[in-house]
Amino acid sequence: MTGPKPAMSILDPTQLTLMRAISGATLRNTVLSNNIANADTPGFQPSDVDFHAALAGALEEGPEAIESISFAPEQLNTGAVRADGNGVNSEAEAAKLAENGLEIEALEQVANSRLQIMRTAMGMNG
Repeated sequence: MTGPKPAMSILDPTQLTLMRAISGATLRNTVLSNNIANADTPGFQPSDVDFHAALAGALEEGPEAIESISFAPEQLNTGAVRADGNGVNSEAEAAKLAENGLEIEALEQVANSRLQIMRTAMGMNG
């Protein structure tokens, strides 16, 4: 006899994936901002969040994996960029932050559009 199955989300798998991607991208935004904030901290090494790879793996496993996915920052081994041991390249981090911000915006637009379509289909627009 097997135990009870975990409750499934009321969101369809595509919407759930979009919401998880927004969550991963938002965490990445925080981590990249922290890297920039610590650009002058001696010995600081930057981190990043590879939420794309985590999502890709969860998508291969199925809806339950998407629902339970979590993201975590990982320290990068960039080595020292400066003599004080700091490994932050501020320009590169700023570029990643800008790109990630655009990705968040795009993900939110798609997710909101899908929700609006569902509301319209249910007669809930207004």
